[in-house]
Amino acid sequence: MNSVPDYSRFFTVDELINRSRNLALKHSSLVQYRDIGHSQNGETIPMLTIGNGAKSLLLYACPHPNEPVGTLLIDFLLDALFDHSDLLSKYTWHLIPCVDPDGTRLNEGWFTGPFTISNYARYFYRPRLQEQVEWTFPITYKNYSWTTPSNETQALMYAIQLVQPDFVYGLHNAGFGGMYYHISHSFADIFPQLARFPSSLGLFLAKGEPEDPWITEYASGIYRTIGLSEAYDYYEKHTQTDPETLMCGGSSSSEYLREIGLHKTIFLVTEVPYFQSPVVTDNTIIPNVTRRDVLLQGLDEEDQSNAILMNLLEQIKTAMTLDSALYRASRSSLELRNTMATNYRQAILNDDCTLESATVASRADALYISLFYKMLTVSMLDRAITLQIQQKSGDIKLLENVQRELERHLNNWKNDIEQNLPYTPIPIRTLVQSQLGAMLIVLPQLD
Repeated sequence: MNSVPDYSRFFTVDELINRSRNLALKHSSLVQYRDIGHSQNGETIPMLTIGNGAKSLLLYACPHPNEPVGTLLIDFLLDALFDHSDLLSKYTWHLIPCVDPDGTRLNEGWFTGPFTISNYARYFYRPRLQEQVEWTFPITYKNYSWTTPSNETQALMYAIQLVQPDFVYGLHNAGFGGMYYHISHSFADIFPQLARFPSSLGLFLAKGEPEDPWITEYASGIYRTIGLSEAYDYYEKHTQTDPETLMCGGSSSSEYLREIGLHKTIFLVTEVPYFQSPVVTDNTIIPNVTRRDVLLQGLDEEDQSNAILMNLLEQIKTAMTLDSALYRASRSSLELRNTMATNYRQAILNDDCTLESATVASRADALYISLFYKMLTVSMLDRAITLQIQQKSGDIKLLENVQRELERHLNNWKNDIEQNLPYTPIPIRTLVQSQLGAMLIVLPQLD
């Protein structure tokens, strides 16, 4: 871990591909370089294979294109593995430097900093669910079926089927808050080590609300990997709405492993954020306040902003003639949030687990970290409107007026977050070390 370079920025897609290709040429007798598929825009997606060990490891970076920390872990491994012959003889490493090159290019504006929530939001892009690598794996579950994986997902499916991995590392990372994990198996003996590990790097273990209410918690900050089936079952149990109508996109890579019979394969995700706040690890109980109270308070504020945003989306509907990825992603995500809000409220009221006492950390998640992620989606819409205005067609004055209103809300939300959650950016080297260290803690479970 000490040999991880002091990265000052994230690499562009072109740099990642060139660096991995040059490495393969430099070690042509030891590295196999192959294309496993193509992106929606026709870019090749390479995978490098190093080592000849009995255990097969698959690591893929940019499962969401706004999550490039894993690209630098793979960049580091492509050098460091040659200094650790024991790792090459014990494992066969299959490394995908960037599984979503199209989407990653749309994030490159923030890769060199400054690393603030404003700049991150300004150049943020994440595809709509129906186009995401991580969430378009085919699945048929009860009354729901998804059979159209994205090009990038098909490439990842091919890699999984090709290498039959014993260990898969989906190199996700978070945006704001604290560090937490998803792991496929309940390895209780290493959970204390995983829980202590963030503090060794000066990081905070997230102890607030999980990403989704249907996630199984193994221990504080350590959760079971998730798939579509868990979401389906949750809404089936806690709402009166047909869960089939609430599902969108496909399933996850971890659920796909189970679907194809790789039940013993260990799947790991280390969600380390770019920006952290000590509040996320504060387990102080708030007197006479339940998780339900703070979750509903967050939903009340969500409903207010949803009403404003739905109105703005309706205003610009006919003026937005450019079918950009940014517009598809922002419109779809905002409409989905609006649709899900009513059902989520119903589920909160019917789920007795939400009657547990609220903590300072859970309130921060419900009120401010959720707002941070909404801010990112609205910022994509702001970028999409800029692209439309540049076309010099449509009702430019209307678009400019809506954009000014959006930017006013974005600024207010940013100020709200900063006033209530003081944060610091995490050094990039530390981000890479966190993913590396978590992997080294888990890998012995393969023995």
